Amino acid sequence: MKKLLIRGNNYLIAFLSIAVFIISMLPIWYLAGYARPSGDDYGYSVLTHAAWIDTHSLIEVFKAAIRTVKNNYFGWNGDWFTTFLFSFMPEVFVPYSFWIVPYIMTGAVIVSTLIFMHEVCIKLIKATWAECLIFTSLILVASYQYIPSTAIGMYWYVGATHYMLPYAAGLLGIALIFKFIRKGKAGYLIGASVCSLMVGGSSYFTSLLLFMVLFFVGIIVWGKVPRRAVLLFVPFVICSIAFVIQCKAPGNAVRGGENFGFDFSVAVYTIIESLKRGAFMVGLYIREKTLIFVILFIISVIGWEMMSKVIRDNKFAYPFPLLFVIIMYGVYCAMFAPEVYSEVYDSIEISLGPATIQYFTFLLVSFFMILYCEGWLLKRIERKNKSDSFEEFMENRYRIFIMFPVFFLCLILTVINKGWLKESVDVRVYEYVSSGQADDFKKQIDSQMEILLDDSIKDAYLVPINQDQGPLMHMPVTTDENSFTNIVVKNFYRKNKVVMINND
Repeated sequence: MKKLLIRGNNYLIAFLSIAVFIISMLPIWYLAGYARPSGDDYGYSVLTHAAWIDTHSLIEVFKAAIRTVKNNYFGWNGDWFTTFLFSFMPEVFVPYSFWIVPYIMTGAVIVSTLIFMHEVCIKLIKATWAECLIFTSLILVASYQYIPSTAIGMYWYVGATHYMLPYAAGLLGIALIFKFIRKGKAGYLIGASVCSLMVGGSSYFTSLLLFMVLFFVGIIVWGKVPRRAVLLFVPFVICSIAFVIQCKAPGNAVRGGENFGFDFSVAVYTIIESLKRGAFMVGLYIREKTLIFVILFIISVIGWEMMSKVIRDNKFAYPFPLLFVIIMYGVYCAMFAPEVYSEVYDSIEISLGPATIQYFTFLLVSFFMILYCEGWLLKRIERKNKSDSFEEFMENRYRIFIMFPVFFLCLILTVINKGWLKESVDVRVYEYVSSGQADDFKKQIDSQMEILLDDSIKDAYLVPINQDQGPLMHMPVTTDENSFTNIVVKNFYRKNKVVMINND
């Protein structure tokens, strides 16, 4: 117990943080067994599924994926890299294998976040592994428990591939950029370039994030390691080329309308509106996702103790905190730009994917703002307080009088304000499963799959399913055999028609 009161002894806190995170993810992963492909998941996989059924050749499947990219590039959308990945939906190869999708999507984000936080916390800030794990676990708990769209984040293959995998690749690419600046090894530059290619060909949002990081990092390190700063043009140019290829796709005009394109006045409006919308969403987070600010407060309390220790051996002065906060706010608001720009063209439907990336970015920039401002303030205290009284307080009394009372207060507030937990993903999953809706949905889907997988049935008449999907994502087949979902399901399973039986 006495060791727990010593500054820097965070192993027990780290263990508890990891345990809380893993426990919080168990309901999410449990619901993976109920997840099913739907809509676009089938639409983008028609050619690859046919190639696999006919040939069982991965080469032919690969060729079919290329054809899918070509068809969509000229006919619908330009995100060529993720369209290629869309074609490899698990049930292209094995029926009932869709359960693996939530594990892949959450696993990619978890691993990339850990790698990114390791580089920032341990290598740049000089924190310990325990502190890195605490911050990573808390940020991931906040990320997944209040994610704007569980479908985009986990249960919809196309949606998660389009938003979450590029986000994960972006975090990994940023970590590799930092590693290259520190060590100068070509392998890190190559890895960052590969990530830049993936991001540039998939996501407007993460592309903007990567562009800004490359720009700011290049300026910061120019005076110290100019050669490495110049070499950052390699991933920047690669990401730019991939991004331009995506933006110039003829399919974008098909999806957005013939007027869709670059307009200077729209760009100016986008910048102003994005800055306004960022502030509005922060207010919305405060009102609807209050618990994440409790988590950020806990991070700040742990961060204060950590920063009080690391600044002693760190000559960095944390200058211009206001400028840093403004830059971080700008990075966050930049995540609204693609959405705002697209809204000008009414023909483009906006999903909750942008809101999810905006939310994840908000958590990260908030974390950086907290630690940077704490570092600046502690440096000022260090310069003004020449005695050992402050250091003695941080070493022996901070945890007794500040940290643990704050932990206890946050716990009490969370228990009292049960509404904070009501909208969490775990509660939503529990209610969906305990009500029997999840099992009802699964049984009805299984009855549909028996018909769809039966090659002797060419006219597939399906029984209506439970419309309450909870946190899951499902676009049901309708009574109109010419609707989008009916057509893509028909093509995927090679039926003459697929139609939902009318309840009447």
